[in-house]
Amino acid sequence: MKILDRIVLTIYTFCLAIVSIVFILIPFDFIGALSIRNVEQYFNSMKGNYLYSIIGLAFLLVSIRFLLSGLNGKKKGKYIVRHTNLGELKISTQTVEGLAQSVTSNFTGIKDIKTNVMIEEEGLIIFIKGLVNPDINIPETTVNIQNKVKEHIEKCTGVEVNEIRVEIINITTIAKVVK
Repeated sequence: MKILDRIVLTIYTFCLAIVSIVFILIPFDFIGALSIRNVEQYFNSMKGNYLYSIIGLAFLLVSIRFLLSGLNGKKKGKYIVRHTNLGELKISTQTVEGLAQSVTSNFTGIKDIKTNVMIEEEGLIIFIKGLVNPDINIPETTVNIQNKVKEHIEKCTGVEVNEIRVEIINITTIAKVVK
């Protein structure tokens, strides 16, 4: 979670705690200021003051933001978790990306490679993007990359690779040396 989200969540939680305490104390009439007549006067004094609407809208937007971030966080895992007889093993997606990078960097004719890994229940989906030299056979090279990356990652992690998507973004230009 980002630091800004944590700060906003802290403030939001604090405000909700205060509102919760007020609702808990209302039936007990511990606080005379919270009598029905006084609360009615507070609400009547709020009429026409749109600052309260802005505050309410801010709370609504923060609620929606946290709801959506909570839903998104569950879809994509950050670790592959394996259980062995000695305990738990976690392999980060960054590790798998590094393994894919190491394999693809050995291929000539492809440059500026970027990898991304998505963890699914059935296995891994690996995304590889890069630039190729103009004289390269793109279909043959990409099939070779897919086979080598799949073999290497399955061998190193023990996790099945379901799919490797290779995207060739553009053609690189070969720098000519001017004499």
